[in-house]
Amino acid sequence: MSSQIELRTTVSAQLADLLEGYFFEMQSEHWGIMQKERTDPYEVFGFFPDTSTAASELRVLQDEFSELQKDFELSYIEDSFWQNAYKEFVTAWSDRHLHWIPLWERDSSKLPAGAAIVYLDAGMAFGTGAHETTRLCARRLIDYLDDSVKPIESLHIIDAGCGSGVLAFSAAALGCSNITGFDFDPEAILVCAANAKENPHIKTPLFEVADLTDGLLNRNADLILANIQTDVLIPHSEILVHAVTSGGCIALSGILTKEIDLVERCYAEQFEKRRPNDSITVESRNDGEWSDLLIKLS
Repeated sequence: MSSQIELRTTVSAQLADLLEGYFFEMQSEHWGIMQKERTDPYEVFGFFPDTSTAASELRVLQDEFSELQKDFELSYIEDSFWQNAYKEFVTAWSDRHLHWIPLWERDSSKLPAGAAIVYLDAGMAFGTGAHETTRLCARRLIDYLDDSVKPIESLHIIDAGCGSGVLAFSAAALGCSNITGFDFDPEAILVCAANAKENPHIKTPLFEVADLTDGLLNRNADLILANIQTDVLIPHSEILVHAVTSGGCIALSGILTKEIDLVERCYAEQFEKRRPNDSITVESRNDGEWSDLLIKLS
């Protein structure tokens, strides 16, 4: 039976924030941060196929963060355990009437009548809703639908960079029927298809493999949800600005709080240049070290 190498150590809350931002921006396939309970310490962990890869990735990380401890606990774990290791820090989440439930909690969850429910299992990749940036986008989705003067079923929602499809499925669970999700990674779309089978109670959104340029080509949406890091949001600002309908909204996430002013200036300039006849209002929220940017057109 094959095994994986695990490296793990405890870190301060401040260092955990820095590492989480670094892992998110680098789209790390090896490293992660977890805290089982609010009173527990933060841990940085990594899973690797062999000791040489583990040593190489650790050197890179310690070169980037000199304050990181030199001593990591090394363990050998069986693949069957590793494949389920993420479950210890992926938990159910809810906001108002929207509920995200991990598949392994499906039978044990007691939810209120009329709840909008999405069942998910994305593994360690593509997003389970556990990340602050995803939650920020979900709250914007609920706000938008609660305030919409249009019938919900008539709205076109786009989940750009959809990952596991959690935001697209959330829109469907909340009553939307015209939903498009796309991601440049074919594996992410396979995860979306698997999650669709676990949610037969809601209409499956349209999912496709595409990057931002192709995914938004010849499309317009009332609400665009883009949970993507800053170094992608900025160079693709023009196409995102063109894709939202007049009177619609763009909800951007995946933005470190220290980067929010940069992103806001970029999008304000794009709207002034590309859509001078549309007035915009902008607001932002924080969740930990992450921020979102909501742009409303009128």
